[in-house]
Amino acid sequence: MMKRILFSFAILLLANSIFGQNNSGSPYSKYGLGLLPDNYGIYTAMGGVSAAMRDNYNINYLNPASYTALDSLRFYFQVGINAEYVYVSTTKAHTDYTAGQNGAINMAFRVAPKLFASFGFNERTDIGYDLSFIKPVMGDNTKQSYQRLEGEGGLNDFYVGLAYQWGKLSLGVNAILLFGKLEERETLVLLPFDSGYYIKTRTRNQIHDFIFTLGAQYPINIGRNATLTLGAAGNFGTYVGGFKKFEAYKYGVTTNTMIQINDDVMDDGKVFYPSRITFGGTYLFKNKWAVSGDYTFQNMSQYKEFGQKTEDFEGYHKVALGGYYQPNENGRYWWERNKYMAGSYFTRSHLYLKEHMVNTFGITFGMQMPLRIAYQELLLGFSIDGGIRGTESNTLIKEQYIKLRINIAFKELWFAKRKIN
Repeated sequence: MMKRILFSFAILLLANSIFGQNNSGSPYSKYGLGLLPDNYGIYTAMGGVSAAMRDNYNINYLNPASYTALDSLRFYFQVGINAEYVYVSTTKAHTDYTAGQNGAINMAFRVAPKLFASFGFNERTDIGYDLSFIKPVMGDNTKQSYQRLEGEGGLNDFYVGLAYQWGKLSLGVNAILLFGKLEERETLVLLPFDSGYYIKTRTRNQIHDFIFTLGAQYPINIGRNATLTLGAAGNFGTYVGGFKKFEAYKYGVTTNTMIQINDDVMDDGKVFYPSRITFGGTYLFKNKWAVSGDYTFQNMSQYKEFGQKTEDFEGYHKVALGGYYQPNENGRYWWERNKYMAGSYFTRSHLYLKEHMVNTFGITFGMQMPLRIAYQELLLGFSIDGGIRGTESNTLIKEQYIKLRINIAFKELWFAKRKIN
């Protein structure tokens, strides 16, 4: 068993290269730590609910208390990744792109009676944009300048979690190593581009520190056929360590010369990662029907980056509602054992730009198919997430997107004792 666990850790060490940050491409990822995903995880098809979701099929790493619902004889391994198509438009132009992001590798198993563990790698935020502008020069409307903004990177996390069941109450904690690189490049050119010079700058932030996510779940029996599970998970506001470097260069157009005009380094800086909480409930009837709802709040108005507060940030709010139908968990036919899922969500973003909140609305659907193999179960899942982010009002940008998430999970029979040698 120990060899298998060590092998699983080796897989995680490769996760950063396997699931490299394929940036979201969203212009709204320019701000702060990047675009906060509205949905990620195995319950994307149910609107992204997570607080009160617990079953013995999936690792719900968004609420560590859920680990106690897993099968005590199984070792769990799951992997998921997203791909998306986005149509971006303003009142004057439009374009589209495809991208992939939010990869995840998660594992879980029982450590001792009533004590379960999980560990894994997840992508937490995305940065990826390439914006160009032509504007009049301030103070001289007879001249114009060309400005290009590029950004890439994002935050990842590696976590180790524990959950313990005390009676009906389950409590859990994830210790999370938060890390990542956030880079912004700017090019400024005075038009026409045939003489003089142009300016290039680069700002690089690196984040690396620990945060902790706490979780709790409590199931309540309602009659003989129904269960209501209440759940909550979140983290306290935490200062995380970082490194910031700013460079600026002046390039001669005709002479091809380069002069460094700025090189500031801020070592041992701090970024304040705001508190976040998700709470909700799940109603399960006859192990066939389930309805779940979540509310999430993150106090992004308190976000600070190296001592500077971002005035464009407000509180992040999300409401999600979803459900599934599973005809027969132990059915003879594969279509009976499938979970058919659907949901929707609304996000009041933390971004307040040009007197408009950058909100998101989406609908989701999908299914998960359990396939039985000797000594293990294979679960194939997919979800479709379609929505709209932002608006074209007041020169802002509207994004219309469709995301596909593929999730593959294994339940290995590692811990059963042989009755016959």
